[in-house]
Amino acid sequence: MMDKKSWRLRITLIHASDFGGGAERSVVTLHRALQALGHVSTLFVGRRQTDERGGVEIPYRRGVPGMRRLARTLEQRFGWQDIYNPSFRNLVRLIPPNTDVVHFHSLWGSNGFADLGALPAITARWPGVVTMRENWLVTGHCACFHDCDRWRTGCGRCPNLSLAPPIPRDGTAFNWRRKRSLIGRSRLRVVAISDWLKEVALASPILSGKTVTRIYNGIDLETFSPLEHHQRTELRQTLGIPADRVAVLLAGQTVEGIREGIATHHAVAALNQLTPGTVLPVVVGHSADRVAGQLRTEAIVLPFQRTPAEMARCFQGADLCLVTSEVEAFGRIGAESQACGTPVVAMGACAIPEVVRDGVGGILARVGDAATLAAAIERLARDPAERSRLGTQGREYVETHFDQRSIASRYVDLYREVLATGS
Repeated sequence: MMDKKSWRLRITLIHASDFGGGAERSVVTLHRALQALGHVSTLFVGRRQTDERGGVEIPYRRGVPGMRRLARTLEQRFGWQDIYNPSFRNLVRLIPPNTDVVHFHSLWGSNGFADLGALPAITARWPGVVTMRENWLVTGHCACFHDCDRWRTGCGRCPNLSLAPPIPRDGTAFNWRRKRSLIGRSRLRVVAISDWLKEVALASPILSGKTVTRIYNGIDLETFSPLEHHQRTELRQTLGIPADRVAVLLAGQTVEGIREGIATHHAVAALNQLTPGTVLPVVVGHSADRVAGQLRTEAIVLPFQRTPAEMARCFQGADLCLVTSEVEAFGRIGAESQACGTPVVAMGACAIPEVVRDGVGGILARVGDAATLAAAIERLARDPAERSRLGTQGREYVETHFDQRSIASRYVDLYREVLATGS
């Protein structure tokens, strides 16, 4: 008889896209790691933008004539979210019949690719796992609830309908009740990508009765790795970073928060408190020009990096990384930076302290305290030995906690547990 631990699983992953930000990198990283472990992984996405092996774009299906148009009208008039998508509902016919587990990730984005109405039928046929990568699953519309607590009691009277994904009218109470009903009727095991997010899930009435497991995001430690001294010297020359300057990298939500409407500008405030010339900011992303334009010092501006390898070069060329997001369900930028041996200065918000350990792989400042951030940046800028120590320890910490192979193995163990228990 085959050892259950060597049994090759067939997993269907479902996500909004195969290319984009940290969530997409996390899903694709898991997809590849499962394949590397010898399992069969199929990745269904709302929008396919790469030639990822095993990737499939969910094909368009018209559905009942006139129903799509009616659904869009209702969504606009009442603020309901994605109430009818026949393409997503047709997945129950497209998922390979011999699939063992269906693993959902973000169920919003890509122009409303998903429809929670499909979950009961899909999970009636195959056991389901859903990974929470933000707050959307527990709210009436938003992926990031900030300091609002209305998700705990049913939403309604939403204080900010413009938060992503935005809605034109306050249909949050309806959306909240719909989620609770559909998820309650679905056979789902919930995964949170941090202990902070797990606590949110456990406090959510929408997820009441669901078992919640914490599994961190995985990091590709071959792509995100330190360089030898001569390699790093050559890379810095390519990036235009002078050998005698301390380069501070800004990327991810620290930069793109401006575009997403959640920027706090703490990074700009901290850097502008430093004596000009103390550091050289390296700003990466779609909104890099806008951030750099607010700095009182010269900066290097780099475009959005399309591949993990391109992003890794930015971490490898920097001397430290600045993370000032106030809301982070995980903190992938901090993890990838440490994987490259580059220490992190960050605000200790949400899950960040789980990813960047204060005094281990970087320095944590109080949330919203630009002066403390500036002091930490200046301290590391003037102490290369401390940067080296934190860089080495940070790499070791990531190897221990976020290695994509270990994370994929944890998911495989979870899949087998779900198959054994039926839920």
